[in-house]
Amino acid sequence: MGNTIHHLRIHGDNILECENALKLLSFSLNGKEDYKIVHESPAYAPIYSVETNHQIQFLIQLFPGYGRWRFSITEYLTARGAPLREAPDAIITKFDAKQNYEYPILALEFSGALPAGNNAWQRTGRALALAYAGIPYLYFTELGGHELGSDRTLKAPRFPNPLVPFAYATLGIETKTISLPVYIPSPSISTGVADEFSAILGSQDAADLVKAILLEGDRKSSIEKLEKKLIEMVGVLAKQRKRKDTLDPVEWETFYKKEGGSEKADWLILRKLPWNKKLGIKSLTTTFLKLLKLVNKNKVVAVGSKEMPICLVSKDKRSTLASDIKKLYGSRVSNEFIRWIADSNRHLVLVWIAGFKPRGDDSRPDRGLVPLARMVFGTKDLDLLSIVYGPAKSEVWNQLQGDMKRLASINGLWEAIVNLSDGILIDSSTSKKVKTIGFINQKVKTKSKEIPLIAASTTPIFGEHDIDSIMHLLFSEAIQDGVYEALCNPPGGDWSGINILDFKGDIEFRWTSLPRVSGADSKRPDHLVQIRGGSFLLSIESKDIQSRLEKNVGPRLIKYVSQLLRSDPISTRVKNEKWSPFSGAGFERKFNILSAVAFRMQNPKDLASAIKNTKADLAFGLNFKSNDGVATIIYILMTEKAEPLAGVIKKLASRYPKLIELKFY
Repeated sequence: MGNTIHHLRIHGDNILECENALKLLSFSLNGKEDYKIVHESPAYAPIYSVETNHQIQFLIQLFPGYGRWRFSITEYLTARGAPLREAPDAIITKFDAKQNYEYPILALEFSGALPAGNNAWQRTGRALALAYAGIPYLYFTELGGHELGSDRTLKAPRFPNPLVPFAYATLGIETKTISLPVYIPSPSISTGVADEFSAILGSQDAADLVKAILLEGDRKSSIEKLEKKLIEMVGVLAKQRKRKDTLDPVEWETFYKKEGGSEKADWLILRKLPWNKKLGIKSLTTTFLKLLKLVNKNKVVAVGSKEMPICLVSKDKRSTLASDIKKLYGSRVSNEFIRWIADSNRHLVLVWIAGFKPRGDDSRPDRGLVPLARMVFGTKDLDLLSIVYGPAKSEVWNQLQGDMKRLASINGLWEAIVNLSDGILIDSSTSKKVKTIGFINQKVKTKSKEIPLIAASTTPIFGEHDIDSIMHLLFSEAIQDGVYEALCNPPGGDWSGINILDFKGDIEFRWTSLPRVSGADSKRPDHLVQIRGGSFLLSIESKDIQSRLEKNVGPRLIKYVSQLLRSDPISTRVKNEKWSPFSGAGFERKFNILSAVAFRMQNPKDLASAIKNTKADLAFGLNFKSNDGVATIIYILMTEKAEPLAGVIKKLASRYPKLIELKFY
């Protein structure tokens, strides 16, 4: 009897997110990462085969880069009931070739960012969107990571506020779907922290759940285990906080058991945890500072945590609050707006949104604040007022007054505010000329629809994603050939770290919390490749086309790497085992660092122009439109310094005879 074949597709932010999902699927099905590339597939959208022990084969095709495959997952999620156009790092679909449809079955998020401050709630909008669309969502996030000082010395580990994991727990209950964070140890986690959180790490439970989803088995046990660990996580986070600024572990559990947003709010109001959020913006208006005082005068309570920018006004205090706001702002707030605030039928949630950097650009993490509040309380039982006080550019305020729905359609921060708030109040140093600052909002009413999702095209709109996908395919999974991919950072990557391998001892060294801003004379690479023969490090910059490469970027790519390697790694491990803090010994720092550029070649002269303009040692020009049956041709021009790498690159490409062809100039 032949195998049963299932066809899956993975759509993701980039090739790494797609591969992370592929590895998870393979591990979930077989307990190990065991998959093989199908050589009759395009290199920029490769197909992998995963076989189980039950004569079941999965053929899984990767589609890196949203919006390039004539396929809009965000529009589909909106039609399914998502209030926000937020796409996860990866979404898994079942592919029906006969009907040419895809059916989403699982969404995944992978984060190596420190889960502290506003980073902790940055992705809540995605969780909310997928929950309301009825698609299971797992959020894999590292725990125990350290912040680094300016000299790259370790500071204390950073943890999320307990309210953040708590919100995921309540979201799943309200929407009756799977929306769960899965905590995994950070590479820089200390032994003590690892021991403290060991019982609530959830990789195996998540793998069991993924397997049940893929094979349409029983999910109940895995879900219950993850939910239990999630509540335990909230308790541990509350217990280990130095300041007693949140509910205690028993109280969090009591809070969790309250049903519905109204009952949760009733309990918080009786608990009377004071709210005293400190605000970091210096350019606060006089009226805003007065607003803070009068809000506290009306005895608002904290939502589980004193310092979170979310608080709760009891319904019997709304009338007094409304009068105070009218006195403060006068004609700038309408009588209709004041009557809405004074409504005493429902409790009122206040969400305080800085939202903007000092120059007026959006602060991306803050788009998760209103979704966080809605995850805790839902959308039915309470009113929510968003108070926006950051220094937005003046045209933003004009757009808000003119057509807030249009503003929401073009801006993710405002989409979250407009689509999930019942009211909006603005008081910013840049909004002083705005005549009306209070808005009553008709939230977007979402109704889930079961609609067909027409399958994606297998030929994308070619661009930088494809350059990175091919570079990654060429240089990864090649340790047996003396090549190690130290870094791959395609569009949408998180710069979570660089690894260097000691080939002799099979030991990895890792630098985390990489500098995101390059110096004037240095440039962070998009790829870093380690080559054993000659102890080479190849630092690569990728762009869509040659003309977009920065002038003289080659030496800057080299300097970034050389500067980083002067500092000690943060963590070390025998390959594929647990990470431990670097002890200060055993790392060899002598490398021959070369630079390279990679781009989509439009003209054979592009290679020479690239070498000349960037002063790189090596240029890769990629052509995706071959007439001879090969999906991708890579044209290569080398300087004399880079010539020792020619044989290695040829050997790497020979692994994919039907996917990649090399042509040296």
